[in-house]
Amino acid sequence: MARFNRGRLLFQKSEKIEDFDQGREIVDSLKKTLEHYGGVGLAAPQIGISRRVFVVNIMPTKDYPQLPKIGLCAYLNPEIIVVSPEVNSDLEGCLSIFYATLYGRVERSSWVKLKYRDIKGEEQIEEINHPFHTRVVLHENDHLDGKVFLQRMKEEDFSKLYWEENLDIRKRNSE
Repeated sequence: MARFNRGRLLFQKSEKIEDFDQGREIVDSLKKTLEHYGGVGLAAPQIGISRRVFVVNIMPTKDYPQLPKIGLCAYLNPEIIVVSPEVNSDLEGCLSIFYATLYGRVERSSWVKLKYRDIKGEEQIEEINHPFHTRVVLHENDHLDGKVFLQRMKEEDFSKLYWEENLDIRKRNSE
């Protein structure tokens, strides 16, 4: 039953954080979960918590040396102020959908300006200009509004969904 409820949270709008001690606990849980399963971002609804919190952890890797060195960032009660009219299209996956083995093409804005609270509860305004960082922030923010990347795909792109069996995190963690 708990698994069913957690799944439903993915399609519901999350509630704002009022207690920033609770926010720090959620960020810590998100960080530990992301470290365990991998990925570049994770939102509270993905771990069964209906709060407006997500983290991103973006670093260059051997396979993707062009990624920006962002590190771990936490966003509490984020609000999108403005997104660019310029868009780009790229593949997205999600830890909540088939263990991040299914990818689909999603069009997203190239930059975003958002307001959020940091883990101390202090208001921040940030303009994110790197398209990949922007993509991750918009993807995770969608989770807070009850949306998954499949809902952002164009109908004609569903026939091009990409399945990567070698990325099944269940195998990686059972070794």
